[in-house]
Amino acid sequence: MLILSNDDIEKILPVGACLDVLEEAYRDLGNGMAATVPRYDVFSPTKSLNEFYEYKTMSGVLPNRGIAALRLNSSVVKWYEKAGGVRKDKLPVAGGDRYVGLIMLFSTETGEPLAIFPDGYVQKLRVAGASAIAARYLARKNSTTMALLGSGWQASAHLVTMAMIRDLRQVRVFSPTPESRRKFVDEWRGKVNVELIESVSAAEAIKDADMVICTTNSISALFPGEILQPGMHVSCVKPCELDALTYKRADPLIIHWREAKPFQIAIGVDPQSIPDVAEGWHHPITREDTAIWDLPTISQLVNGQHPGRVHDEAISCFCNNVGLGLQFAAVGSEVLARAREARVGREIPTDWFLEDVHP
Repeated sequence: MLILSNDDIEKILPVGACLDVLEEAYRDLGNGMAATVPRYDVFSPTKSLNEFYEYKTMSGVLPNRGIAALRLNSSVVKWYEKAGGVRKDKLPVAGGDRYVGLIMLFSTETGEPLAIFPDGYVQKLRVAGASAIAARYLARKNSTTMALLGSGWQASAHLVTMAMIRDLRQVRVFSPTPESRRKFVDEWRGKVNVELIESVSAAEAIKDADMVICTTNSISALFPGEILQPGMHVSCVKPCELDALTYKRADPLIIHWREAKPFQIAIGVDPQSIPDVAEGWHHPITREDTAIWDLPTISQLVNGQHPGRVHDEAISCFCNNVGLGLQFAAVGSEVLARAREARVGREIPTDWFLEDVHP
């Protein structure tokens, strides 16, 4: 069994390298040839006020690649007010001020464990990959200007992948902390072949942009939907980044997957004290003409079962309403193949993880 680090994976898997395998996985999922298992979130109180332990699992099976994947997070989280909205953060309280997020890969031929590695670098690749694949089908072909809301971990991957699927010339970056957005612009200027501009508000970044890409940890809407202009494409990494009007104006509105709401369990605490539970994962998509989450999916886009953008003047939207365990099987299969080819990582005996007792 192969043990890899985030650094190992970053060396062999550039941002944007997983678009093809992710699109393949979405196609297989839509055709009933792959499976994604719903996410489970378990919350319990900690000794610290307003902090919670969160145990999160999701998994998926991609038979055409011979891979099944389990992703789990064992985290301490908190919610706090920032820039007029509510944010959620994982706290680095594991040994050495670090986090715990793991991916395990298994063979669908023998059942054996194949690899284990952290989820951090892969996490941003799979989320940015979904956004880019959706934009490939939904954003206008002549899109050249992008508003990038957020300046963190996800923003960098979205910057790179969006520049791969559209000939971007200008990206306007906004996040509520001036130092953060300035640092992001300085760091990425010259690394991508686009003009990076720091914006002082979301509205300034969005005005006359072709694409509006949200990449934050906010659980509050980032801008009012009325400022969107005809022809724009909008995407989010979680539903709450966009308001109800944005969803109402979107045509088409494409979601990630219909089995959207995570199974949420609260132990020893009032569920209403946990914003993720109290706010409701369905908020704020409320369309009179559509049952909740009964909307076309990214699988239908890549399979040609949905036409994507039809009118240049339409406002298209991709709502990444829930992450899919299948994404980790897809990206994981690419990680494993490249790691074996490059001979990176550490091999440990697979026998350590096998048993002769019938489970």
